[in-house]
Amino acid sequence: MLRAAFRDAHGARLNGFALLLTLGDDALAASLAADALGEGALQADVLRHPERAGAWLRARVLKSAPRHISRRKAPGTERRMAALATIGVDGITYRTLESLTVEERAALVATSLEGFGPLDVEGILGSGSRAARRRISEARVKFFIRHVAADQAPYPRPGSLGSRVTEIADQALTRSRR
Repeated sequence: MLRAAFRDAHGARLNGFALLLTLGDDALAASLAADALGEGALQADVLRHPERAGAWLRARVLKSAPRHISRRKAPGTERRMAALATIGVDGITYRTLESLTVEERAALVATSLEGFGPLDVEGILGSGSRAARRRISEARVKFFIRHVAADQAPYPRPGSLGSRVTEIADQALTRSRR
């Protein structure tokens, strides 16, 4: 019963995280999310705090993703973009995310889209506080600069996933210049 509730509570968002990490490889994202959920369900009684459990699950997906991404023949760009379009990713945002490493995408998604706090992001990235802050900042700045360069306009289409990430990256860039 607790295991089913654990999967229900975390499944959809974890799959979205995995989908963004794998750049729309829906089969791989589903597999990574299912594996992490399976591991998590076995420890559901220990992972009762929803946010800590969410971070733990994302850390498992991130840890497994690079190994699987490098070994797979990925679906074509058109199919990937179609999968990501279902969660609000436009073409420019896809290309910008594609230019980031898996770890940079994880840092960006966990903080800017999912709202995980510093302690949880440290766990997701498997790093200390300082390193996590640096990776988050670098990912946001890279995303912002590359997104703007790709779009050749100051901001992406309003309401898109890219607009939210760009807004946050812009704020981070402004703060870092002070």
